[in-house]
Amino acid sequence: MTQFDHVQLRIGDLTYRGSVYTPTDGAPVHPTVVLHHGFGSNRLEAFGLFVQLSRALAARGIKAVAFDRAGHGESDGEFFDTTVSGDILTSREIVQAVRVWPDVDENNLHLLGMSLGAVVASVVAAETDVPIASLTLLSPAAVFVDDVRSGSMQGRPIDDVAGAGYFDNNSSRLGPGFFEDARGFDVYGRAAGFDGPVRIIHGGQDDVVPEGYALRYQTVYGARADVTILPEGDHIWSAAPLREELLALVVDFVTQQAASSSVSR
Repeated sequence: MTQFDHVQLRIGDLTYRGSVYTPTDGAPVHPTVVLHHGFGSNRLEAFGLFVQLSRALAARGIKAVAFDRAGHGESDGEFFDTTVSGDILTSREIVQAVRVWPDVDENNLHLLGMSLGAVVASVVAAETDVPIASLTLLSPAAVFVDDVRSGSMQGRPIDDVAGAGYFDNNSSRLGPGFFEDARGFDVYGRAAGFDGPVRIIHGGQDDVVPEGYALRYQTVYGARADVTILPEGDHIWSAAPLREELLALVVDFVTQQAASSSVSR
């Protein structure tokens, strides 16, 4: 069984709203995973991926926490103001806050990210003062920097942002700050400081992010990283058998790392 709760955190002038899935196994503290959703998505993720994953983790004794980022889902803020660097700063605050919750094992904290959320999670893992036991990256969207530098995003030109003042992202206005931030963002350099175990899973049929961007993380993390390309997987893991395979791989990895972290203390 799993206990589900809504939660709110006040960071700066904004309230961030999240979901918490807690194992009902009677343990006083739990290994905990903080999940980072993708760009333009929310804490449920595509077709409920994070709901499925959180329930599966809780069934294995691991607490799962997912927040909507600023301007996404139910959190405060405007999508217009989104930048990856801003999301990283906010996530660092969230991780600090979650770590001191009374039922969280402060020395057994894990990060997971999906798509652009994977980029955010990778940098937070490297730059936070909080010890991170493991890092999981799903469909990491490291391509966003190259896309913006080439003058496009999601296959559409961004040259009209200067004139219109925004990029129309599926009916949500995205401001020029996102693109200014992206042009100078060092995806792999900022991720390199994390020295723990990493699991990277990417789809071979991902038409949003070529698999080479996932494979390149191997040069960043070396032997600490286990990179898997699932040949039939798309960006959001929209086929049932593939999603089931993805969930099994992630839950097994996090469970193993949580157990290892507990034993090592």
